[in-house]
Amino acid sequence: MNTSSGLVLLFAELGESDCEDIGDGFLNQPVNAISSGAYTLFGLWLVWRAMRRNGDEKSVEIFYGLALAGVGIGSIAFHGPVPPGARLLHDLTIAAVLAVIAARNLGVLLGWQRRAILGTAGLVTIAIGAVMAVAPDAGNLLTGVVGAAAVATEVIVYRTGRRRFSQRVARILIGVGVLLVTAGIVNVLGRTGGPICDPDSLFQGHAVWHALTAAAFMLYGYTAFPSGSD
Repeated sequence: MNTSSGLVLLFAELGESDCEDIGDGFLNQPVNAISSGAYTLFGLWLVWRAMRRNGDEKSVEIFYGLALAGVGIGSIAFHGPVPPGARLLHDLTIAAVLAVIAARNLGVLLGWQRRAILGTAGLVTIAIGAVMAVAPDAGNLLTGVVGAAAVATEVIVYRTGRRRFSQRVARILIGVGVLLVTAGIVNVLGRTGGPICDPDSLFQGHAVWHALTAAAFMLYGYTAFPSGSD
C-alpha cells in the first residue's frame, strides 16, 4: 500500500462516523471541510481585533485567535486532502484553544503575568501534542481534562469576583452555552447511523457542529477580551 492510499484508509477509519460520504476528490468530505473554515474566519477576526488595540491581554487574545484559526486549518486538512499529520493538527489545535482559556483563568486567580499565561498555554499544548503523537486517544483524554479545567476555572473566576460578571457577560455566556448544546445535539443526531444522517446531503450535522462551535468560541473570545469600543 502506498502512502496516499494509507492516508485515505486512515481517514476512512477516523472520519467515517461524521456521516458525509467519503469521496476521492481533493476534499474527501466537502461539506465538512468547507464548514471548518468558520473557525479560521472567526479566529482571524479575533486576531485582527486584537491587533487594532493595546492592552495587557493583547498577546493572549492573539494566541487565542490564532489557536481558533488553527482549528479550522486542522479540520479542513482532516476532512479534505488528509496530509500527513492531519489528525494531530486537527486534535491539537482544539487542545490549544482550551489551554489558553484555562491558563488565562489561572493567571487571573494566581496573579500571573501575561508571559506566564502564554508560557503555560504553550507548554500544555506541547505536552498534549507529544502524547497525541504516540497515543492519540490518550491525548484527547488530556484535552478533555484541560477543557474541564477551563470551565471550572471560568466559574471560579466569576464566583470569586476576580472578573466582573455583568448582565451583558451573563447573556453572552448563556448564548455560548446554547450554541454548544445545540451543536452537540445536532452533531449526535447527524452522526453516521443517526436519525438525520444523509451521507449524500448538503446538510451535515457535523458541518453544523463546526459552524455553531466556531461561533461559540468566537463569542466567548469577544466577551473575554473586551475592547474599549465594545
